[in-house]
Amino acid sequence: MRAFTKALVSATAAAGIAATGNLAITGTAMAAPSPGPRSAVAVPPSDLSAATTWQAMDTVCKTYTALDGVTSQGQICAEVQKRVTDTGSVTGYRGRVVLSPLNGYEMKPATYHWNTGEGLSEVCAGGCAPQAGAWTSAWSPVHTAGSGPYKVQGEFGDGSLWDLHASWGAWQTADQTCLTYTAGKVCVRYEVRSYRDTPQERSRLTYTPVKGGYIIPISIGVGSEIDGSTTGITRTLCQPCTKQTTPYSATVSRDTPNPGGTNEYYATARFEHPNGKTSTLKAAITG
Repeated sequence: MRAFTKALVSATAAAGIAATGNLAITGTAMAAPSPGPRSAVAVPPSDLSAATTWQAMDTVCKTYTALDGVTSQGQICAEVQKRVTDTGSVTGYRGRVVLSPLNGYEMKPATYHWNTGEGLSEVCAGGCAPQAGAWTSAWSPVHTAGSGPYKVQGEFGDGSLWDLHASWGAWQTADQTCLTYTAGKVCVRYEVRSYRDTPQERSRLTYTPVKGGYIIPISIGVGSEIDGSTTGITRTLCQPCTKQTTPYSATVSRDTPNPGGTNEYYATARFEHPNGKTSTLKAAITG
């Protein structure tokens, strides 16, 4: 996992702000089908002064039980909003935690952080008091360093710990391979991100034609080779295959395995040229 983690941290550190859709989960926080975020872009100065509104981005809620596995201690939710200008640009994020304790159990939030290389911050300045009734924290200071998961953590009255992740990072390119042919330019990118508490990876095929040129996309794949064992998924792009004469893009993604040892993570794309020959491009990171 070292290679993937290094690529994710490096890419996220250079990321801009990315806009995303809305998604909510009630129950145990789990990875869900990935929404399609926009590409990370720098925020133009004009957008910083534009009218803004706060919009819901993601909510993850989890219900906890006592040690007997039956008695409910209540529910904890992590919420994230995004700040959107009147032109549609996202210029910041904020998060908060919502507590709904039951049956006399106490909940105490402690710290949070955004998964963009930043350190821990206190939910309450000087520390939060234990809460035995419904309670909502203040919104965190606006986070503008880039999109990424919001993680909040704390403890119960018995000293046991809890944590929740909400929101996701923008897809970042960890490696890419591009070749220019008479028909145009073809690229395959290996991209990574954090989705809540789940690392994800995907393959992206892009094609930029020259006038009169075309390719016939066949398939894209994303996978890994871990200590000699290969896993991955492949998406067939055409049934039947058709000529692409205009700019074209396609992706396939999955949750990233959590391996140890010597690893390669890769993205591939296969396509046909006008002369009938096929090519396969590959982008990969190793470690």
